[in-house]
Amino acid sequence: MPGDRNSGDCLVLGDSIIRNVGTEFSDVKFECFPCIRTERLHRVIENRDIGNADTFIIHVGTNDIRRTVNLDYVMGDVYGLVNTTETTFSTSRVVLSGVLWRRDLSLRRIGAINSGCEWVAQTLEVTFVDPNSWVDDWDFGRDGLHINRRGARHLGQLYSRVCFIGGGRQKTSE
Repeated sequence: MPGDRNSGDCLVLGDSIIRNVGTEFSDVKFECFPCIRTERLHRVIENRDIGNADTFIIHVGTNDIRRTVNLDYVMGDVYGLVNTTETTFSTSRVVLSGVLWRRDLSLRRIGAINSGCEWVAQTLEVTFVDPNSWVDDWDFGRDGLHINRRGARHLGQLYSRVCFIGGGRQKTSE
């Protein structure tokens, strides 16, 4: 339950891509909001008691980029979301995770959104991670959008490492 989280954990908030990620990591909790877009996740952060954590990882944008022609709107929403998260959880570390590539969009569009996310992270002085460096073609399911078990394991490993870098804590498992 969201209100039962202990301080010291890492909380990953995101869309359905993270549904089965990180099940083997006890200090990394996941809140999956299927079909959520950036502006809706922003409202969740503002209006819902999601507990507290040492690190918040935001994985969002997948559902925004296909529906929105102008990526500047998406970047505005991402900026607002990260800024609100950083302000609301001022004692926590905030990490922005980029968008995974997908078959139905060009690598150029994914690259543009991730460049924008990296800019937002630099501007707001939070950490940016590109999950595409941890997954490959074999990590996706048949739909070309969602990750399979292997991909979930790889993404979970990335998030576990990111959560505990600089936090003085060791990874719980590999």
